[in-house]
Amino acid sequence: MNRRKIVLALAFAALAASAGPVFAVAQTPVPAGDSAIFAPRLVPLAGVQNFRDIGGYRTLDGRHVAWGRIYRSAELSHLTPADLTAVAGLNIHTIHDLRSVSERRAEPTAWAGSGAPTILTRDYDLDLSAMAGLYQGTPTVDGARAAFVNLYATFLDTQRPQQAALFDVLLRNDGASLYHCTAGKDRTGLATAMILSALGVPRETILYDYELSNRYFSGVSPAGASDASQARRQAGTGRLPPDVSAVFMRVDAAYLRAVFAQIDRDYGSIENYLDQRLGVDADDIRRLKALYTE
Repeated sequence: MNRRKIVLALAFAALAASAGPVFAVAQTPVPAGDSAIFAPRLVPLAGVQNFRDIGGYRTLDGRHVAWGRIYRSAELSHLTPADLTAVAGLNIHTIHDLRSVSERRAEPTAWAGSGAPTILTRDYDLDLSAMAGLYQGTPTVDGARAAFVNLYATFLDTQRPQQAALFDVLLRNDGASLYHCTAGKDRTGLATAMILSALGVPRETILYDYELSNRYFSGVSPAGASDASQARRQAGTGRLPPDVSAVFMRVDAAYLRAVFAQIDRDYGSIENYLDQRLGVDADDIRRLKALYTE
């Protein structure tokens, strides 16, 4: 791996969870008439960021996504005893860990023992080659945003097996499910977009939920993180200009809009994409709606 790829990998994996400056990105407005969107969503934990329920959103057919059935979060390696007590009451039976092999080894999940959920993983290496253009010359904010658009386009292929497996878990309906990556914002955000799309949630609402990561992921190392863990997370901080580093800490609706545009262009509809690429056909969608909307 050459030096630029090493720096880029550090920036993506380490900056995703290290302290950095605030970078202003406009939040997608709350969709009109969707009162359920204001219900409590964040599960406040000391050692985990961005842990939230995706329930409550109104669907196109006038139903709502059920609360307490599907959760998303950042990595779970720093759960405190109080956190474990809190999450034990959520009836989560399965955790789908979307992280790569190296990410899981660096920060193993700290939810284990009797009564802990089943953890499902897939071995793969995180491919960041789509972001290589960021380092052609001096890194800039616009270049970083363009790099993330490119990265999300590759996620449609590289994250497809993980997303298909996640839908298999949801269709089994073995209690509540949780899925996560490192920061709970990019791979997790895209997975959430696919799930909410299958449940019939409007795209503007999906974009709203996606950008909540800018509110619930601070980038500050969680409570209980070791000195070695914090040093690893901060390894890439000084390698990029502060305003460019800040882009890595946040999400932008433009990334997800680009994904939806590509799906519409290549497959004609999100339903066709779910069927042809993730194996989620019309019968599966009907079952998902029966299980997870009310």
